[in-house]
Amino acid sequence: MDKFLASLSHGPLEILLPLLWLVLLPLAVKGYQRLRQFPSPHRWLLRWGIIGGEVGFTLLVIVVVGHMGCAMLKAKQAQCTSNLRALSFAILTYTQDWDERLPPALRWGDVIADKLPINAFRCPSSRSPFGYAFNLSLSKMPLEWVSRPTETVMLLERDASKRNAAGDRTSLPSEPRHLGGDIYGYADGCAKWERRVFAPQLRWQP
Repeated sequence: MDKFLASLSHGPLEILLPLLWLVLLPLAVKGYQRLRQFPSPHRWLLRWGIIGGEVGFTLLVIVVVGHMGCAMLKAKQAQCTSNLRALSFAILTYTQDWDERLPPALRWGDVIADKLPINAFRCPSSRSPFGYAFNLSLSKMPLEWVSRPTETVMLLERDASKRNAAGDRTSLPSEPRHLGGDIYGYADGCAKWERRVFAPQLRWQP
């Protein structure tokens, strides 16, 4: 179902669906009401009116489902971005108390667990108990060694069974969770969405 909604709300349709909703709704309702007002000698027109109304209603349902799907997927994407931003900021706060050194990759979730609610570790679009992983290349690394923190991936999406998951770009979910892309937490505390096709071009090494 999520793939169907994504197909409706991805790309140009993301703009067209709200416009179709605004156009089709009044036309379908008004046209159906007018055709039903014909007297009995014109019942064939009434039949066509019913058919037209059913077609209009079907189109309306498709537009509504697509619009709702777009809104739902966008909401999940926004929540995931918020999660990764909060996780990234918590990790940077941790480094301030540990000589500006990033946490061990296999304990990163534990060291910030008391700073965030458990839901922050879960992507709303993932069926796994935990949805994120720490970039193995940054394990225990002094923050000053990260030459371009605004471009260096620190956290990535991953289907994980534990809070302390770690990995690299090969650990990304088999299918992108958010409209053909993934969300990453960067070493400067920010979080951004990127298309899956651009994953190899991101900065994974410090």
